Amino acid sequence: MSCAIPETNNLPTSKKPISNVDFVPSIRTRKAPPILTVNYLKTIGRTGQAPGEFLNPMGLIIDAYGQLYVADAGNNRVQVIDGNGHFVTELGSHGWREGEFDFPSDVALSFDTLYVADTGNNRVQFCNLLSRTFYSITSTTQDIQFDAPEGIGIGRNGEVFVIDTLNHRWIQFNRNLVPVMKMGTFGSSREQFWNPTDLVVNPHGTMYVVDTGNHSIKSFDFSGNPIRTWGKKGSELGQFIEPKRITTDQWNYLYVTDSGNRRVQVFTQEGDLVIDFSVNTLLNPCGIAVSDSGQVYVTDTDAGDIKVFNVIFKANSTSDANQPE
Repeated sequence: MSCAIPETNNLPTSKKPISNVDFVPSIRTRKAPPILTVNYLKTIGRTGQAPGEFLNPMGLIIDAYGQLYVADAGNNRVQVIDGNGHFVTELGSHGWREGEFDFPSDVALSFDTLYVADTGNNRVQFCNLLSRTFYSITSTTQDIQFDAPEGIGIGRNGEVFVIDTLNHRWIQFNRNLVPVMKMGTFGSSREQFWNPTDLVVNPHGTMYVVDTGNHSIKSFDFSGNPIRTWGKKGSELGQFIEPKRITTDQWNYLYVTDSGNRRVQVFTQEGDLVIDFSVNTLLNPCGIAVSDSGQVYVTDTDAGDIKVFNVIFKANSTSDANQPE
């Protein structure tokens, strides 16, 4: 079953408030505690096709129960992994029908609905997790037709944000999956992108877009006006080589997978570097998610697994700062 997008050639391009994606936490009223270090904890999975094994794992997200939903792109499925790293279930197989995927690249959750960026099929699928019924968002107009969408997120009010990678833009859909806004064209200016792959919106309404081809992060206010751009191609701190994904933690630090440099860099909301880490364990970091307890989960695409790290904050800097488990 498909959910066709109604025809429209007049979508607003940037002048409308943007909501949060990917379950961004509520606004903290106190200063974020300093991060002291990030330690490697363990590895989940290995390369393969069996349950709990991965081929080119990409985007992932954590649900309210601490389970991981992983876009296992090379195996054309989504795997669910529990908090201890054990396989729970899988959804999908290779194909073009509803419930089938061709290189799914990202996942997002909204209550009991799972959204999947079905990159090779140029669409987004969504599934009711209770009934396991799949539907797809498809296009009926050339103006908003997807071309290899790689990133997806959910806003506070149920909006769906899709990174339309090869069209160098993002598209926002309302809760009824009607497109209401789009932004971006190919280029390197502040309002243009080159193969973007992900985005996140903080509780203040600031959007951060991973502009992979331009090796940078671009931020925009809630009306879509550019705020700042940081990063350029390189291996120094604060520079990137093909960054892939971005997420936030409960203190609104920004975590960016810097795939070409085989590391993760952490920034403030203003783009100031806080820390970087890899512990020589990452081959090609891609997807990233952070739990409320301070665990950082990174899909390592080339290694076919998930690396787990623990963020250690400065003790006593605030009463409810995350501490190691």
